[in-house]
Amino acid sequence: MHLVKPIINYSLFSIALSFIYLVSFGQENSPFSRYGIGDVYPQQNITSRGMGGVSAAYTSTQAVNTINPASYGSLRLVTYDFALSVDSRSLLSATPAGKFNSINFLPSYLQLGMPLNKKINGATLVFGLRPATRINYSVEEGSRINYDSLGTSDSLHQLHEGNGGMNQVFLGLGKTWRSKDTTKSLNSFAVGFNFGYEWGTKFISTQLDFPSDSIYENWYRSNSTDSVHYWGVFLNPGLMGTFTLNEVTDPISKIRSAYTLSIGASGTIEQNLNASRDVTRETFFRKDDGSLVPIDSIYKTTGEHGKINIPLSAEGGFMINKMVINGPFIVKKWGIGADYSFQNWSKYLYFGQPDQLNDSWMLRVGAEFSANPITGKSVFSTGYYRVGYYMGKDYINADGNGYKVRAVTLGYSFNLRKYHSYDNQYTMINTAIEIGKRGSSVNNITENFFKFSLGLSLSDIWFIKRKYD
Repeated sequence: MHLVKPIINYSLFSIALSFIYLVSFGQENSPFSRYGIGDVYPQQNITSRGMGGVSAAYTSTQAVNTINPASYGSLRLVTYDFALSVDSRSLLSATPAGKFNSINFLPSYLQLGMPLNKKINGATLVFGLRPATRINYSVEEGSRINYDSLGTSDSLHQLHEGNGGMNQVFLGLGKTWRSKDTTKSLNSFAVGFNFGYEWGTKFISTQLDFPSDSIYENWYRSNSTDSVHYWGVFLNPGLMGTFTLNEVTDPISKIRSAYTLSIGASGTIEQNLNASRDVTRETFFRKDDGSLVPIDSIYKTTGEHGKINIPLSAEGGFMINKMVINGPFIVKKWGIGADYSFQNWSKYLYFGQPDQLNDSWMLRVGAEFSANPITGKSVFSTGYYRVGYYMGKDYINADGNGYKVRAVTLGYSFNLRKYHSYDNQYTMINTAIEIGKRGSSVNNITENFFKFSLGLSLSDIWFIKRKYD
């Protein structure tokens, strides 16, 4: 019965996030989202994003790390974890020269972690809801075309549009086995998994039209649409090990300091999603109010069943940490780590057909530091400062040259309700900034981006009814 109230509260948060998600999706305009199942949305929590996305070997007692579900056993209290992001982008075109700016307000995730016991060998159950990809673009282009052997030419107008995206809801379980030897209390081994359901839509269309002053303005225009609904399940296993490298005790304060090495790996098994597609190829004319009126269907099919194959992904990494032990409290002083991830996007299939994608990889490095996490007297001394960098190869290969991705990141977390970031009642405010670029001089279209993410982690004590004021 003690789990009923957290689940009810979580359901209310889920409804709120779903509303925000539906409202916010229409604000983006990114032609990169045309490919595959859309622009892949970052899955890291906000604390990890401040460190360049380092997650494979990262654990926290106050935030849910879904990249490696083996980390779940580190949670000590029921934790509500949710976040939002503001995404500013600048698309630059070399030929023809042009620039397009957009600002997007997007949800990141809503997660609930519930420890199943308080024993040293702990297990934690996690529920989550998050967007996985997004599709939203509207791109106009014009070109000159030749119609006959005499060289007659005119303008052709093309409008490419798309919308949709994938969502995920999942259940995770992680268990940690810790050493019962007090001299090796930080040694541990953990396993975990996320099992979930994912669903989404992909609607794309291309309209070919002639301007009103064209000599061919009376020719029929063409409209091609492809509308897909898809659904399926995914499995994301993970494991992690932590080893004590060195441990010392201050002879005066009796506070122990330990250096640890954590190694972790996780991945998502190849997915074969069920899909239903409607395809239309038709001619049309445009009314004065801009609406389309179909004239003749050249090709049309509805309810075509097929598969969308999403390839295997994997991630591995390490973190070296300095932990401070003061009685029952174990607090991180600093940590530094690196991750490497890859996904075989060249094996992606959409109704049996490949797309303009290639295998992607990403290298991430990052660090976090707290000046005085135990005896500090302000949020500046007990808070955590983070910095990171990531670089790699994007999954999109629109022009055949591939796209490089790189960014620097910064982050800061502090406890709003109490000074210390380690005690049993916490309201952690997590922030992260990413400044980066997709593409390089070999690409005709590149993208500069700036992302600000804000997360909130609440302990279950927030939701206990007070008996005394």
